[in-house]
Amino acid sequence: MSSRALVLSFLLLAAVAPAAMHPGVKFGDAVPGIIRPSDLERIKRALHLERFSVIAAVRLGAEEGREAVIAEPLPDAALEKVKAACEAGGFCPDPVGFVGSRVRIVILDGADVVPVLTIGKEARGPGRRLVDLAGLGVAGDILGWNGRAEEANGHVALSLTPITESAGGRAGAGLDPPLLIRWNPKRDRFQAYDCVLEEDDTTRCDFQDELPD
Repeated sequence: MSSRALVLSFLLLAAVAPAAMHPGVKFGDAVPGIIRPSDLERIKRALHLERFSVIAAVRLGAEEGREAVIAEPLPDAALEKVKAACEAGGFCPDPVGFVGSRVRIVILDGADVVPVLTIGKEARGPGRRLVDLAGLGVAGDILGWNGRAEEANGHVALSLTPITESAGGRAGAGLDPPLLIRWNPKRDRFQAYDCVLEEDDTTRCDFQDELPD
């Protein structure tokens, strides 16, 4: 398959379901089992969105509602830059992931749509930044995000790479390894999750505290 055909195959599709799925979280084509057409209209109205895709969803419980990952498409100009980079043999998004200009996690609670995480130019929870993206080494303008929806602690989770534009106008991966977002059951909220290799070659993983504005 040519690089052009490859990039079109995942940029024009909403999402590709991972090979192994947790029984609680549904991905891609399986999402309609949790998210109804009326939910899509409710999300559209509540968040003032014209176009978006539901990447993953999970039922949290009878009184806790449902949780969903939604992604907004890249603008045409940004999409062209990503396609050009891939065709030139540079950065190509993860073919089993998704691409979006902005990624959110929302809770569907009755008639309410409650955003609990928004990742665009910044990664933010309610009222605070999850991480300092510049401090992690993200440089250049963020065109969008390439990532995978996952499962952790009974909730949706995210593994995300910012797509950045260099001074020369070329799209590329702005972070390696990806930014991990997980539900922290001890804090009852989503936080960034980081793993560090210790001097004794063991890996220590922990949730990161949010940052004040």
